[in-house]
Amino acid sequence: MLKLYELNLNNIEYWKKTTDKYSAKTVFVKDKIDSFTLFLDKLGTPKSMPKSNGSYFIDLVSGRVINILEEKDFIIIEPSGIKVEKINLKKGVKTLDKAAKVLNQSRNQYISISEDIEYNTYFCNKIKLDKSIDEIPLELVNQEIINTRKGYEETKNYVEKFYESEFSPYDFMCLFTAINLSQKNLVFNEEYLIKFIRNCKNNNQFNKLLNDIHLKNNGIFDYSDNLNEAIQKLKIADILYTISPKNDASIYIFEKTKMAKLIKDRLDYFDEMVSFIANYEKYIKDIICQTDQQINQKKYIKTSL
Repeated sequence: MLKLYELNLNNIEYWKKTTDKYSAKTVFVKDKIDSFTLFLDKLGTPKSMPKSNGSYFIDLVSGRVINILEEKDFIIIEPSGIKVEKINLKKGVKTLDKAAKVLNQSRNQYISISEDIEYNTYFCNKIKLDKSIDEIPLELVNQEIINTRKGYEETKNYVEKFYESEFSPYDFMCLFTAINLSQKNLVFNEEYLIKFIRNCKNNNQFNKLLNDIHLKNNGIFDYSDNLNEAIQKLKIADILYTISPKNDASIYIFEKTKMAKLIKDRLDYFDEMVSFIANYEKYIKDIICQTDQQINQKKYIKTSL
């Protein structure tokens, strides 16, 4: 459901993209706009986006996403840093109609101005602080954007190196093993398990359990390096074992395994894992049933001939 707002910007300073009358090059200069309205849809703070102290909005005309922070009686447009009174942000009245009119009549002008207000002002302020120039060439802004993106990717990669999953593939296998053991299910098929996980991911099921299990495909079948690593750890710990790994994907659970150490610190995921295993067992039964039907059909065809 759309949550539409209008942000009225009156007499604000920003960096405006324009053409230098002498060099004919595109530059940014500090300017003031008398009146301009952004048409916005409030996204809130989706889990898929970086944490924010404010709310995310999407510009209905340009499609850009901005973050709006609140500071007492003011709001701040991020990343540009432009600050206006909070009363300027109001719930929209016929906002979609107004946005549609802009799209039809002055789309390019709106997109250009809103880009300067929402994003380019941020980069220009950085360049101004560093170089103390009043007219900023487009090339400098573009380079600053490239540098910022590169810095973001480097930071993201650095953070990912030290990322600790709330429920890792190892946690998954520990709890999966413990509950199967409690139900006297002492064997499972790794290939079928991965197929079922793929099925769940395709249908957006059991995300809480499966979020950090990453599947790959070699062109023939799916596999998971991090799930396999978790299984190997449990083998080393004498909790799981295989009999003929080259010919059989069956993995066995040592019956004397102590369940308590596998369940410890994973109780928040217990009920969902019980549900996962119940659905997994049904999936296996369906596969066996389909296989039996195919075998019987082949036998029938052979005897008919």
